Amino acid sequence: MRQHRYTSTSLLARIKIVDKNDSPPVFRDDDAIISVSEDLIIGQPITTVTATDLDKTGTVTYTLVSGDDGKFTLDSTKGILTLQDTLNRESQSQYKLTIKADDGEQFTETVIIVKVMDTNDNSPTFSEAAYSFDIPEDTGRGAFVGAVVANDMDEGINAQVSYTVLSDWGNDVFSLNPQSGVFTLTSRLDYEQVQHYIFVVQAQDTGRPSLSSTVTVYFNVLDLNDNAPLFDPMSYSDELYENITVGSSVITVSATDQDSGDNGKLVYSIIGGNENDQFRITQNGTIMTSQSLDRETQSLYNLVVMATDQAKPPEKRLSSTVQVTIILKDVNDMAPEFVSSNETTVMENIPINTVVMAMKAIDRDEGRNSYIEYSLAPIDDGCFTLGPVDGLLRVSALLDRESRANYTLHVMAYDRGLPSRSQSLNVLVRVLDENDNSPLFDPKVYSASVTENATIGLSVLQVSATDLDEGLNGRVRYTIVGGDVNFDFHIGEDSGIIRVAKNLNFERKSQYVLTVQVEDSGNDVRYDTATATITVMDINDNAPVFLDSPYVTYVMEENNRLPAPIITVKAHDADSPPFNRVRYLIKDGDKGLFRVNSTTGEISVLRSLDRESQSRYDVIVVAMDSGKKRFLSFLFFLFFLFFLSFVFFILYS
Repeated sequence: MRQHRYTSTSLLARIKIVDKNDSPPVFRDDDAIISVSEDLIIGQPITTVTATDLDKTGTVTYTLVSGDDGKFTLDSTKGILTLQDTLNRESQSQYKLTIKADDGEQFTETVIIVKVMDTNDNSPTFSEAAYSFDIPEDTGRGAFVGAVVANDMDEGINAQVSYTVLSDWGNDVFSLNPQSGVFTLTSRLDYEQVQHYIFVVQAQDTGRPSLSSTVTVYFNVLDLNDNAPLFDPMSYSDELYENITVGSSVITVSATDQDSGDNGKLVYSIIGGNENDQFRITQNGTIMTSQSLDRETQSLYNLVVMATDQAKPPEKRLSSTVQVTIILKDVNDMAPEFVSSNETTVMENIPINTVVMAMKAIDRDEGRNSYIEYSLAPIDDGCFTLGPVDGLLRVSALLDRESRANYTLHVMAYDRGLPSRSQSLNVLVRVLDENDNSPLFDPKVYSASVTENATIGLSVLQVSATDLDEGLNGRVRYTIVGGDVNFDFHIGEDSGIIRVAKNLNFERKSQYVLTVQVEDSGNDVRYDTATATITVMDINDNAPVFLDSPYVTYVMEENNRLPAPIITVKAHDADSPPFNRVRYLIKDGDKGLFRVNSTTGEISVLRSLDRESQSRYDVIVVAMDSGKKRFLSFLFFLFFLFFLSFVFFILYS
């Protein structure tokens, strides 16, 4: 490649540039923020705005375009911004001024912010001209009860408000928070002691100098029904005669209630001690009689009177009570009344002057009207006396019940009232028996007969005794105390009837001589005795009994001496004549060979016997007594014939 070579020369040329007004003015501090105190004096410069123009031609002039609200003026040549009217931060705290710099052909605008700085020129202002708070009296300690609010149109520390209570009274009841203005209850409220609290509260800012304002705060304590009515005095009493007229005033009670309004309005009522509605109470607390009274029925009334307030729901009504004692004074309107029995008893033979009974009468009146004396109407034999004061009825003569068993006494009781009232009573006095009489048999000797076959329980005879005493003293009991060692007879303890107790046997005992005793049932037993002779009559109750059974005899065969006696049998009858006479006969057997003597019982053989022809003979002998109802006994003979025959017999009866 071919290279070229270059060459150079220099030339100095001067060129003069002629200025042209082609640049607008430029503000040194664009969008400046200026702070100014609101208490700045009119005419005082605030700031100077400066704009530069690069052009050589033209003069810069300043104009306040907008935002001044007549508060500011601007020097067109020098750019001095001056206060033309007073400022008030609370009315307007900032101004946005638009300023124009003009060089004749070009112009520039800038914005200057003028902040109005606060001065403490406003006092705190309370939101209310006066505060009033209603607080129920039962509000608890520490409760929020109200708040005051003060506003300060200043700002910053000039607007910081603190609260104080200027008055000293009530500071122990309420506490004010100095920052929040909140009132807190620090003590118990009592409407009945203080109804209103009034405070002067000051609100003060912290500016220099500090500004403040005050307000009046009213605390109204609202009454609650927290006080029961109170009676004064705490009890009442009065006396009145029992014959007081119905509708009369007795006594007036009074109660007070520290609450207000309906809470303190009272209504009276009788809630106790007036079961029969004998009293009523008016609205002013006057107790009056509504029925007739009787001291003897009830002498003392303990009325319970209640006073009730008239609190409206939802509050509960409160009440309190008081005792009203009403004592009835006596008038002599009652006669004595006997409370002792109208019947009594007394033992006969009681010593003279012994107290029989105490007559007792009561008079339901009192005092002299109730003092009682007694009197006894005269009686025929004057056996009794009555003490006029003590009412003791005494024996004044010996009493004998058997002569007179009872007395009717007329007793009178009378009081000492004026006029006197009396009451009478008939008293029956029964004379009680004393065991002073012995029982007596009438007659003292008794006799009877009974057959020996009498059935057990058969009545034989009845003894009788009387006792003039009565009750147990006159109740007699019979017993057999002698003559019956075998207890063949029994006597009714109460009836005196002697009955057969066991089977009798004439053959064993034909007569009983019984000793019968009668005794009364008194403590000191008295008695008498009588004799009862009982004869036992015989009956044919025994059958004849063969003696020496069995019988043995020897019979020779071919005996030619006929009739020949063989043996004599003997039967005995234990009855008495004529029942014990015995007859004998052959009832069955070989009657042609044997016979028996009906009186003596001798048995004889009538013919000669031959053993080779017949070696055995059967004979039945009967023994019979002489009674109407005859009893029989049988002998059964077996005859065996040998050279010497043995005879055996068996008795059947």
